[in-house]
Amino acid sequence: MNFQELKSSYLKETVPLKKIQLIESVSLHFKKEGLEFLLSQYKSESDGKVRKKIIDVAGKNINDISIQLLIKALTDNNIESRKASVIALGKAKATIALNPLLDMLQNPSLEIKGIVLASIIKIGKENNLDSILEYINEGNIHIKRSIPYILGKIGSEECIENLKELVKHEDSLIRKNSIKGLENLLQLKDAKFILNALSDEDLRVKKSAIKALGTIKSKRAIPHLIKFLEEKNPEIRKLSVRTLFSIFSNQPPYDKIYEILNQRNIISRREAIKLLSLLEDKNSIDYLIRTFNSKDAKLRRLAYKAILNIYNDTIPTQIIEGLNAKEWKIRSFCARVIGEIGDENLIEPLFSLLNDNDNNVRDAVIEALSKFGNEKVIESAKILTNDLNWKTRRAAVKLLIKIGNDKSTESLIGLMGDKDIFIRSWIAMSLGKLENISDITPFITLLEDKDPKMRIAVAKALGQIGDKEALKWLAKSLWDDDWKVKKEIEFALNSIDPNWFELI
Repeated sequence: MNFQELKSSYLKETVPLKKIQLIESVSLHFKKEGLEFLLSQYKSESDGKVRKKIIDVAGKNINDISIQLLIKALTDNNIESRKASVIALGKAKATIALNPLLDMLQNPSLEIKGIVLASIIKIGKENNLDSILEYINEGNIHIKRSIPYILGKIGSEECIENLKELVKHEDSLIRKNSIKGLENLLQLKDAKFILNALSDEDLRVKKSAIKALGTIKSKRAIPHLIKFLEEKNPEIRKLSVRTLFSIFSNQPPYDKIYEILNQRNIISRREAIKLLSLLEDKNSIDYLIRTFNSKDAKLRRLAYKAILNIYNDTIPTQIIEGLNAKEWKIRSFCARVIGEIGDENLIEPLFSLLNDNDNNVRDAVIEALSKFGNEKVIESAKILTNDLNWKTRRAAVKLLIKIGNDKSTESLIGLMGDKDIFIRSWIAMSLGKLENISDITPFITLLEDKDPKMRIAVAKALGQIGDKEALKWLAKSLWDDDWKVKKEIEFALNSIDPNWFELI
């Protein structure tokens, strides 16, 4: 079929799918004539898929005619058609398409903005900067705001010089985008352009400047960034920490950071600890341990996390020495660090703190020792359940309960008759959570305990155990003088079997 026959068939055809097949034939066999014909037909086509096919064909056969067709397609109401034409013009590096592509950027909600920018950059790299730079002084503000990004991606010396000027532009978004464009282009000697932007009133400009300084790694920025660590805005503080990390990485000493830890501003001290954690600075251990005694809970937690991050597999000597510190907060946190890192050689020093005068320290030690949960810890705790010191005995019982495996709980049954009401109730409640209790006799005995708190704990435990053998004993205790005890017994009976009354 010759060109005229194909052309005639196309003009008569009304089915889009068949038109698409004919377009392929026209373009393959009659490139010049075919493209001229398709260009003339493009605007009159109502079907988006047919227009898209014409654009695809034009993109594969680049010449003056197809470029004109592709430029027309930039205003197509079909997004896929626009996208295809933008990509094709970028690949062709068609200088004539530069202005039409730039004009597309005046729409702030342009869906294919990234593709448009990519094509502009490809064309711009072919020494077409003049047309791009013209938009800085005139035209739509949205286009102007995209120019710094384009210049940054082109990255020539001329682009750099223009970006430096744009850092001082009256529009804050142009300033911000100019800094972003310069971020990977500037050398250390040029950092002053970014440093000046740190005092910009616009938060977005300031944030871009901080990020850029992290890429440039300028030490001249350190005093400015350290000052930002006490800023009220958390984003500024976070970015400053990240940038200081980039600058300080592998460049100790960190004296400037240590100085912050000795200051009174709590906000900057928190950020300094985060920074030391990122830097994994082992020389900061004394500062961090001292922070354990701070009145600020967040400072203490940050110091704790920092030490765990810096020493994730070994325990520094200062932490071991901290177990004997005068301050209970330091003893407590040092115990927690040991438990988290898990050095079994320090189990004995931890056990020595189970009789500490401060309850918080004892609880921290219990938590630390429970993380080991090995036979050595369990056996040592069992021995201490007979200790004369009530603090030590209670702590040992709490530890066995905390470990919570079969070995640690076996010895607890024998302590259910202990004279210490707290020990009795803790054990009753903990044993009630076990699934394989074969003998409930110790629990039954304690249903007649003098202390109502104990009777409540036992009733609750029997309800959790769920042994129907307990029903008759619980039922006998329904006449307890304490209404709270009776209420717990009723709840236990119903937990074991809702029809308990019929079973006794």
